[in-house]
Amino acid sequence: MRNLTIKGKTDGFGCQLNAKLSGIAFCFDNNRYKYVHTPFTTVSHGWGSRENAKRINDFLGIPYRHNPRVNVSHRFMKQVFDNPNKFYTDELLYHLRDMFWSNKKYEELEQITIHIRRGDIQPHRHDGGRRHRYQSNGWYIRAIPKVAKHYPDYPIVIHSEGKMEEFQSIKDRCPKNISERMIFKLGKESDPSGCENDMLSSFYEMVASRVFVQSKSGLSYCAGIFNAHMVYMPLGNTARGQKKKLWNWKEINDSIAWGDHV
Repeated sequence: MRNLTIKGKTDGFGCQLNAKLSGIAFCFDNNRYKYVHTPFTTVSHGWGSRENAKRINDFLGIPYRHNPRVNVSHRFMKQVFDNPNKFYTDELLYHLRDMFWSNKKYEELEQITIHIRRGDIQPHRHDGGRRHRYQSNGWYIRAIPKVAKHYPDYPIVIHSEGKMEEFQSIKDRCPKNISERMIFKLGKESDPSGCENDMLSSFYEMVASRVFVQSKSGLSYCAGIFNAHMVYMPLGNTARGQKKKLWNWKEINDSIAWGDHV
């Protein structure tokens, strides 16, 4: 058996975690390889310090040992990204969720958690396909009632970055019985690791929620993998490893306003 690890990426937490999960998934499906975890060392979007890397490693609960023997190293496993449903079986998902909760008290949050990606994702950004991953407030004004009508007793907790005025139109233009249930938990675009609603606390709620609506982001995609309940994925993500929904997720089409896709 050969030891395989995933390393070499320096982008955001979600994309790096998605890559590492692809390594776990590949080895879980192939008895010729054993996954050896390489911990996070640096993460972009304001999480680049050594202290923040340690916070991430401690939070995730993925077991690792120092200086393991490594036979094969990749940045990600293309086979898993191209065909996630071949690898993310019930058995593997149970294994990953058990690993995530191994250092936390298990809980289920009876709420709808919605991730709105902002920060580096803006409609005017053309680099790296960012413009195509932007979802406007108008999209959420259409999508939130479609999902929320199925869960009338759940609060609607919205995680994003920025100031409340950037999201006010969502609250103002949704029906009153929907907007009254909204709770906004907004992190800071500057020093995002040093605020109350930081990335890790948001990720935790995405995983633990009974209903989770993803954004087009690696963070959301990975939270959906760990989430054992109802996950809604918006179609149209062009990022590598985030294009295809898992078999147990529901899809939200970009034309959600004109058809009942959920």
